[in-house]
Amino acid sequence: MNILFAAGESSPFVKTGGLADVVWGLSKALVRKGHKVSVFLPFYRKGKEKVKDMYKWVDSFDVAQGWRMTHANIIYDQKEGVDFYFVECDQYFGRDGIYGYGDDAERFSFFQLTVAKAVIHMGMKVDIIHVHDWQAALIPLLCAHAGLKFRSLLTIHNPAFQGYLNPMSLGDLLNLPVVYYSDGLLKFNNMVSMLKGGIATCDAITTVSITHAHELLDNQTDFNGIGNVIRYRQSDMFGIVNGLDYDSFNPETDKELVQNYNVKTYKEGKKANKVALLTKMGFKNPEEDVPVFGLVSRLTSQKGIDRVLRIVPEIVKNKAKLIFLGQGEYMIEEELKHLAKLYPENLKIYMGYSEGLANLIYGGSDFFLMPSKFEPCGLGQIIAMHYGTLPIVAKVGGLNDTVKSYYDSHEGATGFAFASWDENCFDYSIGYVCNMFYKNKLNTLIKNAMKEDFSWDKQVEEYIKLYKMLLSR
Repeated sequence: MNILFAAGESSPFVKTGGLADVVWGLSKALVRKGHKVSVFLPFYRKGKEKVKDMYKWVDSFDVAQGWRMTHANIIYDQKEGVDFYFVECDQYFGRDGIYGYGDDAERFSFFQLTVAKAVIHMGMKVDIIHVHDWQAALIPLLCAHAGLKFRSLLTIHNPAFQGYLNPMSLGDLLNLPVVYYSDGLLKFNNMVSMLKGGIATCDAITTVSITHAHELLDNQTDFNGIGNVIRYRQSDMFGIVNGLDYDSFNPETDKELVQNYNVKTYKEGKKANKVALLTKMGFKNPEEDVPVFGLVSRLTSQKGIDRVLRIVPEIVKNKAKLIFLGQGEYMIEEELKHLAKLYPENLKIYMGYSEGLANLIYGGSDFFLMPSKFEPCGLGQIIAMHYGTLPIVAKVGGLNDTVKSYYDSHEGATGFAFASWDENCFDYSIGYVCNMFYKNKLNTLIKNAMKEDFSWDKQVEEYIKLYKMLLSR
């Protein structure tokens, strides 16, 4: 099959979250299965720094957006058999950041129009267009509007972001007639929503875990009512758990670890990395044998960080260490700084993102905290398990699908999962797991976790089945 991906980001070029890991891991797995994959991405400044002078120009053309006429270059690079096509336009993508600008709707409208035009202009052979999140959701509609007909799949990684723009801008930014709004196709909460448009027009929709698909269909999580839209397409809605790229995340080969290890050598390996992690974060007595809790996350209420703040006294009481890596909401960051000053021997924070430190946290911690209030899939808990770090998670979305909770059954357990609505259960978990640590009762769980298989070579089969089903219609 010839499969075209389009997304706002992808490793190894640019990454702000799990979306980038999924696009990269899935595309590589499809190539290993013998399929041709072309990935379209905006050519951000950070992406240019990664590819440097190794890429090549393949096409150029002007893209009309209403009265605007903007020039686009198509730049090509290949990584591990995956063809990458970058949409170069410094006006929109030559910036320090990736998202969060006031003109994001205009930027990604341009990106989607450019991809649709590139397919025509470059004469690309396409069987399936697979688009990811709102930044690419309207590409199948734009292709259809231009007279192209492909089977299409939309994967929703985070339904909280829905790609809004003013209805009056529909023709101005996307060259689409206002009837697409007035007939309800793109209308959502009295705005144009690119995500809603993708849900309404793609041949099938997936989200990144089975539980989260049920949550959306049952409207258990409120994303401005997007579940009501998805229910109209429930026969075309599928949940597929994310895989993990074991080439990128492997404690046996990870160069960010001070000592590599596997399921047979994890005791020595994790001890060495734990000492290195505590030393790097500035803790005194880094060789002290105490529980270490790690957290790598956006610092937002959605990620349950307010819950983590509440359990800091329990961390202190159990003589444990807590390490934060991330950035996010101002008030949460300020509260963290305050707590770090109060408890310098128990809490350290790194505001921002460091891939090297993140991997050392996975390798050097005993427990990984992920008490999210909603989590479409999450990769942190999967990475942590592969590194022998036991996740403590809420039973939501993909966390429920991937962590086998010790509270439910000791046999085969790979971590600890609590009911999301039970605020006291997470607090209780901290003391409970610390007690297990001090009594040396974690080894079986660690081995179970490290043996779990979430490789993309396994998970990709679900996507291949879905592609084939779409092509057979």
